[in-house]
Amino acid sequence: MSRNSLAELLAADLAGAGVDPNEAQKAMAYLRSKRDPKAFFDYLQAIVTNGRAVIRSNQTLDYYRNLQSACQRHLRGMAYEELALTLGWALRLLRYYRAVPWAAEEKAAERRGEPVQAPRRAAAADMAAATGARPQAAPPAATPPARELPAVGATFTGKVIDGDEQFFVIEVPGFKPDRVFAALKIEPEVPKYRVGKDSARVEVTGVRQTKTGKTVLDVRRLAKQE
Repeated sequence: MSRNSLAELLAADLAGAGVDPNEAQKAMAYLRSKRDPKAFFDYLQAIVTNGRAVIRSNQTLDYYRNLQSACQRHLRGMAYEELALTLGWALRLLRYYRAVPWAAEEKAAERRGEPVQAPRRAAAADMAAATGARPQAAPPAATPPARELPAVGATFTGKVIDGDEQFFVIEVPGFKPDRVFAALKIEPEVPKYRVGKDSARVEVTGVRQTKTGKTVLDVRRLAKQE
């Protein structure tokens, strides 16, 4: 199974269990600081076993129990680099699934080969069944024009949504980050962006497709005068 497929499965499990992305991000930060999968799993086990000494919230402890269970199910046996990349992508997807709750359900339905029903349409059907009323057909929605993917040489400003030791992940305006995103290589001695807070002005230097159909824009940082 590909890394992206594993990340999607992990993100769907975390979303289904209601894991808080902020707590999961703390575990991710610990993994990056130690760069050791065994230390990461030992850390999760220590919190689950002895966390009540410092964590008073039962809900927070449940987050870590569910995080540990999902990581053991999907990430065991990985080397550090593979584990960090897979978990990092899963946490980005988790934030997306939290913002768009039905996205995880649709992804699970796709994996099971089931037809995906639009959430609003499903809710209307449930309400009609409960009341015995005949649901009214929704007026056809206007199809928005397709947004054009930035080509090589194009510039844009996007929010910095994630990063690791080598790359920053930048949101491409008008596109969902689970399908299209920009990768900015981190340069030594150049000030780093703050993930989730800063935006970056960049120029597209290349466009490529992953094996799972995602589009990656390779970009370079633009100086203010550019």
